[in-house]
Amino acid sequence: MSQKPENPGTHDAPLSGHSYDGIEEFDNSLPRWWLSLFYLSIAFAGGYFAYYQLGPGSTLVESYEKDRAARETAAAGKASAGPDGNLLLAAFKNPSEREKGRGVYQARCAACHGPQGQGLIGPNLADDHWLHGGTLVDIAKTVGNGVPDKGMPPWGPVISPQELLSVVAYVKGLKGTNPPNPKAPQGALFKE
Repeated sequence: MSQKPENPGTHDAPLSGHSYDGIEEFDNSLPRWWLSLFYLSIAFAGGYFAYYQLGPGSTLVESYEKDRAARETAAAGKASAGPDGNLLLAAFKNPSEREKGRGVYQARCAACHGPQGQGLIGPNLADDHWLHGGTLVDIAKTVGNGVPDKGMPPWGPVISPQELLSVVAYVKGLKGTNPPNPKAPQGALFKE
C-alpha cells in the first residue's frame, strides 16, 4: 500500500499508508543518536529504580528526615554558641562599634526597649538589673537566641554576626545612663 510521493525527487521513502485529515506521513526510521539516547534513558531509569527502590538508596522520606535533622542540629549549635567573650569585649571598648550598634538598636530594639533603653514592653536596659544575666556573653545569648516565651524574637538568624557584636556592645553601654521615665527594675541585681 505504499505510494510514491506526489512530488517525485523530494523524498525517496515510501508513505506509511496512514492518513490523518488528509495528511500522509513517510515511513522513516528514527535517527540513531535519538534511539541511543532513548535506550540509555531506559537503562538509567532501570538502574535508578533498582538502586532507590530495591537497593540501598535512601527514600525521599529518609532523605528529608536526614536533611531536617542536620538543619536542626546546625541551628541549635549556632543558636547556643554565642560570640566569643574577647570579641564582645573588644567591640564594647570600641566607640565606633558601639555607634554601629546604636543604629542596629534603634532599628530593631527601640520599639520594645525604648529609644534610650528605658524599657517599654521589654525590660529597662539602663539599670543594674538583668533578667537573663548581665555579662556581655549573657546579653549576646539573649539577643541571639531571643526569649520566645516573653515575646522577644531571636535576632541571631536575622542580623549579621558583626551587627550582633555591635548591638551587644551598645546595650551594655546603656547601663547607668539614667534615661527619663525608666521602667521599674526587673530581674536580679548584677554588679561587675
